[in-house]
Amino acid sequence: MNDNILDDFDEHLYLGEGDDNEVVAKYFSPLEGDIAAARLRSEGIPCFLANTTSQSLMPHLQLVARLHVRPKDIEQAREILGEAAIDAGVPDNSGPIKWSTAVILIVAIVMGMYLALLLVRQL
Repeated sequence: MNDNILDDFDEHLYLGEGDDNEVVAKYFSPLEGDIAAARLRSEGIPCFLANTTSQSLMPHLQLVARLHVRPKDIEQAREILGEAAIDAGVPDNSGPIKWSTAVILIVAIVMGMYLALLLVRQL
C-alpha cells in the first residue's frame, strides 16, 4: 500500500457505479473531509466526498462536503470517525481562583489608569 493515503487511488478503495451509498459525515471544510476520507480508506472502507468542488468555487454559500460510504460500512465508519473526534465541550473552570494572576491584573489596570491621568495632566 502507498505510504501517502491521500495519493492512494486503487480502485478497490472507491465505490463502483451503481453502488448504494449513505452519508456518514458532513464537513464545512473540504480539507477536514479529505482527512476523514483518508482515515476511512486507510481502514479499507471505500468512500468518496461529494460537493467539495462547488464548495471551493463558492465558499460564500456555506456548502457542506458530504462523506459517503456503503451502507454495510456505515457503522464501522462512524466508529472510526468517532475515535478521531475532538471533545469540544466547555472546559470546567470551577477550580480555585489564581489570586496571584488577579492581583497582577488589578495592579496593571491601576498603573495604566495612573499613567493615563499623568498624560492627560501634561496636555
